Amino acid sequence: MDNHILALCLATLAITICTVHHLRSSRKLLLLIPGPKCTSWIYGNMLELLLSKEYGEHEFQWQETHGQVYSIKGCFGETRLMVSDPATVKYVLNTGFFAFGPAHEKVGNMLFGHGNVFVARGDHHRRLRNMMNPSFSSKNVRALLPILREIGGKLGDCWDALASPGYVDITRTLNDAALDAMGDAIFEHSFNALAGKSELATMHREMVDLVSSPTEVMQLVDAVLAFIPNSVFRLACDLPIPGLLQLIQKYKKITDALSFDWVAEKRGNDGSGATDFLSSLGDVPDEELGIHLRTILIAGQETMGGTLSWAFYKLAQMQEFQRELRQEIQHERLKGQPDYNNMPLLNALINEVLRMYCGFPLSERVATEDCILPLSQALTTTTGIQISEIPIKKGQCLYVAIAAYHRLESIWGPDAGEFKPSRWLEKDLCKGPALGPHASLLTFFGGPGVCIGWRFAILELQVFLVELVGRFSLSLPEDDSVRPRLATTLVPETSDGGRRIPMRIEKVVT
Repeated sequence: MDNHILALCLATLAITICTVHHLRSSRKLLLLIPGPKCTSWIYGNMLELLLSKEYGEHEFQWQETHGQVYSIKGCFGETRLMVSDPATVKYVLNTGFFAFGPAHEKVGNMLFGHGNVFVARGDHHRRLRNMMNPSFSSKNVRALLPILREIGGKLGDCWDALASPGYVDITRTLNDAALDAMGDAIFEHSFNALAGKSELATMHREMVDLVSSPTEVMQLVDAVLAFIPNSVFRLACDLPIPGLLQLIQKYKKITDALSFDWVAEKRGNDGSGATDFLSSLGDVPDEELGIHLRTILIAGQETMGGTLSWAFYKLAQMQEFQRELRQEIQHERLKGQPDYNNMPLLNALINEVLRMYCGFPLSERVATEDCILPLSQALTTTTGIQISEIPIKKGQCLYVAIAAYHRLESIWGPDAGEFKPSRWLEKDLCKGPALGPHASLLTFFGGPGVCIGWRFAILELQVFLVELVGRFSLSLPEDDSVRPRLATTLVPETSDGGRRIPMRIEKVVT
């Protein structure tokens, strides 16, 4: 009953605000850009876009029908743009004319704390990035290899205990390993998630599940958040409201306490710096260190756990490729420690998983000033006029359609919609501009907001895959029903709504 009352209140407020906003807007051209039929004035196309049973079942068809830039309806009649055109995407990510939407900014501040690098803009964003970048340089990431191998070995030992003729869920151990990797390698602190001794891991999992639960009510909340003053929202987040808010408040207290303890431990009595990452933050006040700790933990752990899950899921589907990859691993180990960059099948798998199962398949942006979007291909409006650019007003919302960009046949070939690691063994695979930092993919975003830890993520994927594929054979049940579902990140979901991947794990006999 409470949810229905909340939904009614939100709907009433949103209708009033969005109607006034819509009447004050001058976006006539956007109304002439083709797009799918609106199925609901209240929700627009948002339920098909964000709450489909399998992510992309509508979106990818829309792109095929309407092209690389098209319009959709948000809640209460708002017009939004879906963008996968490489020229347009590059403009959005690089010019500084677009930022995360107000709703995402509020949620980011609620989870991480104000001043986090995720939603920071302008000089503040540049200052934080300049301080953090050295910790994730190529040299420093390579130095973390022994730690990642140790975590990979612990993960393998956990799978030893799981190995059986039955089917077990692999996602929890992979998420725990990702958290331990962040703790040991980046923060020099053992979370002991794999050992089952981490209160933070339990709370982290519960909090992320609550925040990312996709519902119709949450779509209305998202629509309304944009119009709630920051001061009011911040006050509400500090209230002792049972449920999610109390959990977030407790999570913040624990991570704040951790950051203070780490700083005190490292400084000792001589006033020297904190851990490598925390010390990189320079003159950031101690009370703000927890903000950056949470930002790195949440952004890095959730996406890595999901990407690993999808990699093992696809390997279990492709038995022949799995055997070939295991042979490559065994061959490389005969020479000593594996040279991960000299393993074409391993990296082909990683790149294809990053392409087809990117952690954030969709990224909302809002124009911070009037601008003109360039198009690499002209589009035809509903009145038959061809345009090669789109004037955008300040406040206009659009989506960078990352997963859809990764399925463009003009970029990735006629089989772009297929999961095919062998494509990465070809020369000159990508026929478009290199928008992201790795393999021309947008998985780690691009421009000034590129993922700060992308090198660490690639190395972590390489190490964990080599460790586990070398030790275990993986297979799926005959009635496999796992499908990708959007819950902030791309998560695996079974037909009964469970977020898991049932899999048979068997030790490899050598």
